[in-house]
Amino acid sequence: MSLNFDDRHLFVAFSTFTGDPAPFDTWYDEEHIAQILSAPGMIGAQRFVLADTKPLPGSESLDLGHLALYDIDGDPKPFREEVKRQLMSGEMVLPDFLVPPFKTLILKPVSVAFEPEHVDNSLDRDDRHLFLAWVRHTGDAATLGRWYDEVHIPQVLSVPGMLRVQRFRQADVKPLPGVVTPDLDHLTLCEMAGDPAPFREEMKRLLVSGELEFPDFVVPPVATMFMRPVSPYWAAAGSPAA
Repeated sequence: MSLNFDDRHLFVAFSTFTGDPAPFDTWYDEEHIAQILSAPGMIGAQRFVLADTKPLPGSESLDLGHLALYDIDGDPKPFREEVKRQLMSGEMVLPDFLVPPFKTLILKPVSVAFEPEHVDNSLDRDDRHLFLAWVRHTGDAATLGRWYDEVHIPQVLSVPGMLRVQRFRQADVKPLPGVVTPDLDHLTLCEMAGDPAPFREEMKRLLVSGELEFPDFVVPPVATMFMRPVSPYWAAAGSPAA
């Protein structure tokens, strides 16, 4: 069984903590991720922090803390209901070193998953780095989507090391109890193998040369994050990624 990326939904959880990072890392890897991965539809999860990579020219670099990115196969509602049940029952306890509240988003795909023609699927998934770009726009979503899918994403895919590019928006699913939903809308998620510096330099070149231009319906600045992994990729038991 292979993973259908075109129906992959995302649960995005940002958090901050006090004190030494070791207890936070241990709690996440040995307790919290296992609880989340037990929910229906879970594929896998990985943890990230901001990479030491300069922002792209003209962009706004966001810092929302530690990122846990969860892949969900299809409808996220059963996942949301199970995590809510664990929270309400007390099975899932959030430690005191967390700074409340979590900032979370449940996202649905609004494009297919684009991959380079010769993507190397043997590359180490644990070394996956991310570039997240959040945009606001005027006009209709279809116009934005056509520009992304027909113009912008092919430019991004030409950069060496790219694994996958896909677009997402907030799903019609209630947030979990006690969390805050960031005021972020359209996400382009770029997954790449290893160091994001070459990606950043090529995107800067395209911007400075004028080969990459943002249309008038994209509201500046684009909010961006370069993220590096701080955990392996944890696959849910029985998932296509296991």
